[in-house]
Amino acid sequence: MRIVTYMLVLSFVPYFGLCQNKISGKIVDELGFPVYRASVEINATDSITYTDYDGSFTLISEKDFHWKINIKSKGYKPESFFVLNGGNTGNIILKYDVDINKLLDGSSGLYQKFYWDSWNNEILFPKSEGLLVSVF
Repeated sequence: MRIVTYMLVLSFVPYFGLCQNKISGKIVDELGFPVYRASVEINATDSITYTDYDGSFTLISEKDFHWKINIKSKGYKPESFFVLNGGNTGNIILKYDVDINKLLDGSSGLYQKFYWDSWNNEILFPKSEGLLVSVF
């Protein structure tokens, strides 16, 4: 009798797997580096996940056709992406937001605080009227 019960249970296992579809992919930034802890959610559902250390994610959905996923992370512009049947997105590239672009371009005020050439010229050796001022 146990064998019949086990056979019945094992025969239903494939049916449970068919009702769920998997969406997987990888989130990277403009330089190709993985984005850690980006939120990935299926539009208009409660299904949400976060990327791991190498930017990979996996979502489970009960729908059997294309999905719209929304991706958000601090420092990046939010992105919406359509996934067709099959569920593999490949690499999705997130673009930097305005603040990070300013920092990377050197057009923010942080340039003088963090780069040695400007720090060396303006702080260690300030220009004064005829006197050489030393910090030491």
